[in-house]
Amino acid sequence: MGFTFRRVVTGHSVDGKAVVRSDEIVGSTPRLPGYEARVVWCTGQLPASNDEDRFDDGAPGPKGSRVLFRVAEFDPAEAEHTNMHRTETQDVALVLSGRLDMVLDSGEVVERLTAGDFLIQRGTMHSWVARGDEPVRVLFVLIDALPVHVGGVTLGEDLSALGGRVSPMPQGGGDPE
Repeated sequence: MGFTFRRVVTGHSVDGKAVVRSDEIVGSTPRLPGYEARVVWCTGQLPASNDEDRFDDGAPGPKGSRVLFRVAEFDPAEAEHTNMHRTETQDVALVLSGRLDMVLDSGEVVERLTAGDFLIQRGTMHSWVARGDEPVRVLFVLIDALPVHVGGVTLGEDLSALGGRVSPMPQGGGDPE
């Protein structure tokens, strides 16, 4: 497994002209068995700043100010790996290639998400399962959100199944991976 993509970031010169600030090939990082990913960009504040003196190379800001773009790839050979988790985010997932299922803690399954399909995940306990013969590539957009409240109970973040190996949303000021 492993993949690369080109990331181009624009900005402004001292006289206000549009310029390219960086243009690089970025590689994925192994995060869990059968799962590699790389942050494309993460905001440092909301609203996001495009001022040059605030160019932060996509470093995440504090909780409540983050919108994160991540490209991920799942290996179907690890399809039975359980990664059931809940984050305090609203996530937009766009399947770029392959076939992906999402399993909810209720037992409900969203089956056969394929290229071009979007799924909006709103603070639910969920797990991703790659299906088919080819790796599944997904663009995730994670947006900080408040904890879910249902029937007077707060359903906060639950990353216990990930065993502390990864956190879907990086902490402020740290490495976005």
